[in-house]
Amino acid sequence: MAAVLVLTRVIDDRRGLDGLLDGANALGDVMRLSPPDRSLVRAIVTCALRHRGEIQPSLAQQFDRPPPKNARHLIHTLHVAAAQILYLDVPDSAAVDLAVTQIASDQRSKRFKALANAVLRGLVRQKEQGPLVLKEPLARLNTPDWFFKRLRTSYGKDKALAIGEAHLLEPVIDLQVKADPKDWAQRLGGIHLFGNTIRVNQRGDVSQWDGYSEGAWWVQDAAAALPVNLLGPLAGKAVCDLCAAPGGKSAQMANAGGSVTALEISDNRRKRLAQNMDRLGFDVSIVAGDLLTWEPPDQFDAVLLDAPCSSTGTIRRHPDVAWTKDADTILELAALQKSMVLRAASFVKPGGVLVFANCSIDRAEGEDVYSQIVKLGPEVTGLNADPITADDVYGMDELVTGQHTLRSLPIHGRAFEAPEASSPAQAARFKGLDGFFAGRFCKIR
Repeated sequence: MAAVLVLTRVIDDRRGLDGLLDGANALGDVMRLSPPDRSLVRAIVTCALRHRGEIQPSLAQQFDRPPPKNARHLIHTLHVAAAQILYLDVPDSAAVDLAVTQIASDQRSKRFKALANAVLRGLVRQKEQGPLVLKEPLARLNTPDWFFKRLRTSYGKDKALAIGEAHLLEPVIDLQVKADPKDWAQRLGGIHLFGNTIRVNQRGDVSQWDGYSEGAWWVQDAAAALPVNLLGPLAGKAVCDLCAAPGGKSAQMANAGGSVTALEISDNRRKRLAQNMDRLGFDVSIVAGDLLTWEPPDQFDAVLLDAPCSSTGTIRRHPDVAWTKDADTILELAALQKSMVLRAASFVKPGGVLVFANCSIDRAEGEDVYSQIVKLGPEVTGLNADPITADDVYGMDELVTGQHTLRSLPIHGRAFEAPEASSPAQAARFKGLDGFFAGRFCKIR
C-alpha cells in the first residue's frame, strides 16, 4: 500500500509529504499510480498525520501490550487503516482487509497478521460504541510535544490550544486573481476576502477549474498574499522576489506592474516557477542563484525575502510539518534568515523597501529575527525599521504586533463569512489564515 510507504518516509525519515508525492523526487511506487489514486494516497496520509496524536491512544487501547518499537511496518499500516476507519469515507471492512493483506505480504510483519486483524476489528467496534474518552483535548494530543511547548511559550496555553484546534480543520482553498475578485468569487462559489484574494470550497484538480487555463488566477493562501502589499505601489518599479518559487509573490508583483526579477536556487523549483509564470502570462526575469552569493547588476526599488523556514504556519494544509521538524531545526533556520536579511539589504536602493517574511508560526523565525536586525542599528545594516499599520493589511488590526510587524495565526480571520448556502462544517473551514510573519525595513544608504 503506497500510503503506508509514504507515511513511513514522513515519520521515520522526516521527509516532507509534497516531495514524496510530487515532482522529480516522488517515490516510485507513487509515480506509478494514476492521478486519482495518488490523490487518495495524499488524502489518507494527510488524515493520518492530522489526527496522529489521537490515533495513537485509540490503537493503544486495542493492544494487550504495546507492539515492538521496531515493528515499524505494522505500526504505520495500523495508522493508515485507523485513519480510514475513524475519519474517512471508506468501508470499515475494506480498510481492515486491505491492512491485514498488506501485513501478511510483508516478510517482516506477517507474524502480526492475526494481531492486526484483532486490533483493527476492535477499533471498529469501539467506533460503533461512540467516541473514545481521551485524557487530553484533541488539540493537545495532535500537537507534538516539542511544538506545543514552543506555541505555549510564544502565545500562552489558551492560544496554543486554539491554534491546535485550527490545525484539525482542513482549510478551503484561497486564490489570488488578476482582477475582478468579487466576480471570480461568485463564479467559483466562494467569497472575496480582501484585495485580489478569494476563498473557495471547490475540490479536485485545480487545473480543471474555471479560469485556470486562461491564467486568471493562482493558488495562494490569503496570509501569503499580504507581504507583497507591504511593498507599496509597484507600477514601473524594479522589484526582486528572493527565494521566489513557486512564484505566487512574483505573480503578485508582476500583476501590480512591477519589473520583476525572481531569484531561485533550486533547479526543480525554478522550472516550476517558470511554468507558473508562463501559464499566467507574466514576463518575469527568472535567475538561478544563491541569495548569499548572488550579485545583482543593479539595486532594486523593492525587495521581498520570503525566507526558508520551518513552515509551521502551514500545518493546517501540511500536517506533516509538525512531525518532520523540531526545535533545533527552527533555531538553525532563524540564524540563516538573519544572514539572508543582512545580505538582501545590499540589493535595495537608498530609499527603497525590504520586506522579510516567512510562513513560520514560531517567534524565533519572525519577531526575534526582526528584533535582532533592528538592534544592530542602521549604521551596521543600512536599514531602518518601517512600521506596519492596519492600513497596510486591509484594516485587520489583529495582524499587527506590538513591534509593528505582521503576524497572522490560524486563529485569525475568524470573521470571514462563508457563502450563505454553506453547512456549519463548511462555514468552519472558511475561517482562519495560515501562520505568517512579515517585517518591513527602509534602506537609508
